[in-house]
Parts: sequence; structure tokens; C-alpha cells
Amino acid sequence: MAKKEEKSSPPVELKLNPRLSTNWVDTINIGVRGDEQVLVRFLTNLPEGIFEQSRLMTSKEHLKKFIDLFCSTLDYYPTKNE
Repeated sequence: MAKKEEKSSPPVELKLNPRLSTNWVDTINIGVRGDEQVLVRFLTNLPEGIFEQSRLMTSKEHLKKFIDLFCSTLDYYPTKNE
């Protein structure tokens, strides 16, 4: 029996927006809604107060993948306090 040929996907082109600014973030605030949607806010602490830099909405499932990616990139896997 012949093996199936694996077809590779064409590369995905990453389109960057050069007009987006890079912001320093001191705090991340996460709120989970009842429908499993998550609001993530990025905040910066300044002498004048706390300023929201950006916010995003995503699903709880996607946020878990983001967190897994952050942990693997930093080689840091926190444990739950009991």
C-alpha cells in the first residue's frame, strides 16, 4: 500500500502595521464574561495615574493558548498556590 503524500500548506504572509505604536505595560487586567469571552486590558502606571494602553477581546480558549505561549517562551511555568 502506498503512503499518502503529505501536502504542505503555503506559507502565511504576516502583514505588520507600521503605524501601531509600542507601549510599555506594567499591569494586565483580565475579566471573564459568562459566555467564555475575555476582556484583556493593558495598563501603565505613571505618577499621574494608571493609563489604559490597549484592550482586546478574545475567547477563554484563545487566551489559554496565549498564556501557554508566554510560558513556553519564557520557560516559566507558575504553580497554583493552595
